[in-house]
Amino acid sequence: MSSAKRPRPKRTARTADAAAEGFGARLAALRSAAALTQRELAARLGVSRRQIAYYESGEGRPPGALLGLLADLFQVSTDALLGRAVAPDAAGRLSRVALGHLRRIERMGVDACRRLESTLEHFVAQEGRRGSRRPAAGAARKRKAPARRR
Repeated sequence: MSSAKRPRPKRTARTADAAAEGFGARLAALRSAAALTQRELAARLGVSRRQIAYYESGEGRPPGALLGLLADLFQVSTDALLGRAVAPDAAGRLSRVALGHLRRIERMGVDACRRLESTLEHFVAQEGRRGSRRPAAGAARKRKAPARRR
């Protein structure tokens, strides 16, 4: 085995700027999707509106602690905020569109959320009954023996 180290690619100002620009665009998109102004986001995070504008412009990135708060607020991973490739979650099958609808319904208030929960409970119960009537995948159907005549 060779003990020679691989040379690391140099991080130029241009690659750093491109990464920061991507972060700013992602932050702005998440903020807009959450229907927040820069001022509202700044108030939730305890920073100035000017800092939010600075991050969104691509000129800088927030410190790690603030990055965690942003991830929690927007319910995404820090990797997603930073634009790193994230393996799809096998358990998470809801699309971004469905999640966006859920967030909008949440902002509509308690009554809308309760109606949605009721509708979802009804749907799950109905699908559960439907699923119990279906044969298992790959399973052979058993035939009932004909009744004997006396």
